[in-house]
Amino acid sequence: MLIPLVKRYNKKDFEIVYVNRNDVVLMHSHYGQINYQHKDGTILNPLSTFEEHERFLTQDEFARVDRCYVVNMDLVEFFDEERQRVFFEPDPVGKNALSAPVSFSRMDTVKNVRRGNARAGSVPSGNAQLSR
Repeated sequence: MLIPLVKRYNKKDFEIVYVNRNDVVLMHSHYGQINYQHKDGTILNPLSTFEEHERFLTQDEFARVDRCYVVNMDLVEFFDEERQRVFFEPDPVGKNALSAPVSFSRMDTVKNVRRGNARAGSVPSGNAQLSR
């Protein structure tokens, strides 16, 4: 079983790596931060920040559509350009319809989504697998 973990290079730079759980020697908590010790000595951490989760999710069908929203593009039913929202049901009715806001700067991500046409384009990837 592969576990998605964070390999940190400094405070801002990191990558998501997939580690076989049989390669994890131990896990410990240090001042509230969980650390995984890989058998090669590398210290790894679980995903914890929004940016880490975003990078993990956007390797597949997910895309960031707003400052605080990452959505599964395969489940988006359509984009309402006037309201700047994506909807996840075929015929949303009322203000309680499941939706997410789309920021002006992210409109290119969803502009091609119309009813029945969920995928708006390719989503960036860039994650690695730690194999040792």
